[in-house]
Amino acid sequence: AELIYAVRVLTLPAQSPARRTAAVQSKVGQISLNVPKVAYAVNEIIPVIVNIDTGSRAIDGADVIIRYDPKILEVTPGGLIKGSILGEYPTMSVDTGKGLIAISGISSLQNVFKGSGQFAVINFKAKAVAGKTPLTIDFQGKGSTIDSNLVETATSKDLLEKVVNLELVVQ
Repeated sequence: AELIYAVRVLTLPAQSPARRTAAVQSKVGQISLNVPKVAYAVNEIIPVIVNIDTGSRAIDGADVIIRYDPKILEVTPGGLIKGSILGEYPTMSVDTGKGLIAISGISSLQNVFKGSGQFAVINFKAKAVAGKTPLTIDFQGKGSTIDSNLVETATSKDLLEKVVNLELVVQ
């Protein structure tokens, strides 16, 4: 039996570092920004998907604050679209002067969220050619309550540990 075990262990392919990293990342609270493509033309609509991954824990709510350059991008009318992972979205606002978007979602008592899902979609319009422009999730570190947060059900603590920002190319 020991010989069979040794042969199996020695002949299995080694787990790549990327695979190990992905396995570790799935255990932490994360907010990420995603788009179908990276480069956009002036006047083109840019659908930015805000995804949440709670890792292995459940959340009662989430706050996401995103910074963008209002000289290059604008949120389209009706461009903040709530996701379906949380029951209510009491805050969905845009400060066009400062280039800030704030979205808050909360769950009902019987329907907490655990896993990965689409928190919101933000439809931007590229209004000027600028080359690269960042979209940045406001994140000052785990436990900070004055930035983006994922509120854990059991403890009401912030479990957000990682954000994935986005850089768009406007050409």
